[in-house]
Amino acid sequence: MMIDTEVFDREVFAEFAPKIVDAVQAHGGRFLMRGGTAEVIEGDWAPNRIVVMEFDSFERAQAFVRSTEYTSLNDLRSRCMRSSVVVVEGYDGPGS
Repeated sequence: MMIDTEVFDREVFAEFAPKIVDAVQAHGGRFLMRGGTAEVIEGDWAPNRIVVMEFDSFERAQAFVRSTEYTSLNDLRSRCMRSSVVVVEGYDGPGS
């Protein structure tokens, strides 16, 4: 799962952050990266704050974004950030 987010209210984000961590962990997910420097090498994408999470399967990631733990944070999330969220099926075969 990959998120490009723009945090515009740090105070509300400070309330949101531990709750989303708990929600991700409750669904067996883990954060691979949260924020940090990003450099666009090609294209015109202008990322803000990149977050990447890993789940055991595509279906587990889908279940997470539909879960009560995640959706109950919608109001809080919208009060502190704008984001684009993508769930992507991983590949673990030859050449990966």
